[in-house]
Amino acid sequence: MREPEESLRMKKLSLLFWSLGLVLGFVAGGSVSAAAASSAKDSYQFKKGVNISHWLSQNFGERTYGAPWFGEADVKWIAQQGFDHLRLPVDIRLCLKADGSLDDAKLKPIWQTIHWAKANKLGVVLDAHFLPGADFNSHGGDNRAFTDPVLMEKVAVIWRDLAKRFANEGDWLRFEILNEPVAKENAQLNPFMRKMLASIRESNPTRMVYVTSNRWSAFSTVPDVVLPDDAHIALTIHNYEPLIFTHQRASWTNFKENMPPIEFPGTLPDLTGTYDEGAHTKGLEAGRKLTVEEVQAAFQKVDDWVKRTRPGLEVYVGEFGVYRPAPSESKKRWLHTIVSECAKRGWGWAVWDYKGGFAVRDANGKGTDVLAGLFGK
Repeated sequence: MREPEESLRMKKLSLLFWSLGLVLGFVAGGSVSAAAASSAKDSYQFKKGVNISHWLSQNFGERTYGAPWFGEADVKWIAQQGFDHLRLPVDIRLCLKADGSLDDAKLKPIWQTIHWAKANKLGVVLDAHFLPGADFNSHGGDNRAFTDPVLMEKVAVIWRDLAKRFANEGDWLRFEILNEPVAKENAQLNPFMRKMLASIRESNPTRMVYVTSNRWSAFSTVPDVVLPDDAHIALTIHNYEPLIFTHQRASWTNFKENMPPIEFPGTLPDLTGTYDEGAHTKGLEAGRKLTVEEVQAAFQKVDDWVKRTRPGLEVYVGEFGVYRPAPSESKKRWLHTIVSECAKRGWGWAVWDYKGGFAVRDANGKGTDVLAGLFGK
């Protein structure tokens, strides 16, 4: 028994649409895959990060290199708070064998961190917090790597070998050439950055790499940065200004325990007898105003430089934070100011730090007022 003509016509139409859909599916498949790949790439934004301090660098007491106080559960907690990446400060000097080659056993915690981060959809910035001949100590610091060609070459070899180890990692991993360089002259930093970048590019031609400014990655020295001719670089800078607020009572900045509370915004009280003279104790006159506008102006100067020098350059405030003794509400106001200025310009940031003196998480595992200041919680 034949089917009615109307039924046959409907079947033919259905077959036609099915075939057309199949063809379009094949054609669009590449687009869908590309979109999925793009989405996967874009999921690593590097906009809101936290520094894992005193784990693989600046170790002391029970916080030895790679100590078990930090692990996968910590990474999961960080992701749950709304962060999208970790900045991982590593003292590369501690990762070297006696002959100067890399010690793979010391790199194991880095591999673990990348694994934990990927499982929680977080990116990782591998930050060379110290390199041989390059540290950020104010007193007795080592800056030979910027002027000693033999030492500079040794450091370039270290970065070449380090980059090779991680060459197969995807966009979830970024490199930071050096944390807070302190060269004697700002101009000395530019050839150093270019040489390290060239070593990295031998095995990582398109990985995002952060270059920085001199004297602790300061906003003020950005105009002396000569950017390498490379499409896959970003500028990282740090901000702890005004230091008298963010580091109040911090002994390593010559501030004393008897310092009265400093508010932000606010006016400095008489600080006589509450600090020892040093590099960090300028501009502490009673009556000095600490203002939001002063912080905003510093951001705008960098923004103007970027627009003049390389429009569209990615900028990353890789460190900022407030030391524990600062008044809580002032702490929140300063942090909100920083993240707001970053958001206004599309800049990324990473707060200092996870569980140290500037912590987003306290000893009981709870979020601190720093976390509240960052996310308004």
